[in-house]
Amino acid sequence: MTKEYAEQLFLQEKPTLALLAIWSLQKTYASVITKEINSTFAHTTKILAKMEEHGLVQFSVEGRVKYVELTDHGYRVVDALKSLIMAIEGETPEESPEENNTENGEGNSENTDEARKTTLDHIDRLHQQIMTTYNDLAENDTELQVMRMKIGPFSRDIQLLLNSIEENEELIDDEGLDKLTEMQNIFDLVMKQ
Repeated sequence: MTKEYAEQLFLQEKPTLALLAIWSLQKTYASVITKEINSTFAHTTKILAKMEEHGLVQFSVEGRVKYVELTDHGYRVVDALKSLIMAIEGETPEESPEENNTENGEGNSENTDEARKTTLDHIDRLHQQIMTTYNDLAENDTELQVMRMKIGPFSRDIQLLLNSIEENEELIDDEGLDKLTEMQNIFDLVMKQ
């Protein structure tokens, strides 16, 4: 992707919202994205075609439905966008739990304890970020589309935590589980309205 093209695509609202919508919804189709970003179907399909040209999304046909989902390259771009959003808001991106699990290894109880502490710390930080963001947006009667753009980027972090915990249930306690459930509920409330 040429620098000029990347700037033209991602420094505009609709393409950025479209990419974040695909990321939040995982596997979806163009008409859903059209509604999510408040655009026309023709404009949405044009954006998706450009993203496909540059390897950000891929299409698959199941029956009569044409689905769209992110490629690995698309996920990396979303991570960069999420980091940009966090940098603009004055926050620093945190390590993901899967990076911590790789570094900490698995096998002995000391590593498990350290992995558990890291996971619980990550849950606390993510919970604080989501709750602060959501409460600020709710207090200011922010439009749903803007709320989705701000809350949507947390989807992958929540999913990574869920995957880590599914692999090793010892990484979480009841308090951490309550916070994770609350984060998921807020995410669902905003994204599925």
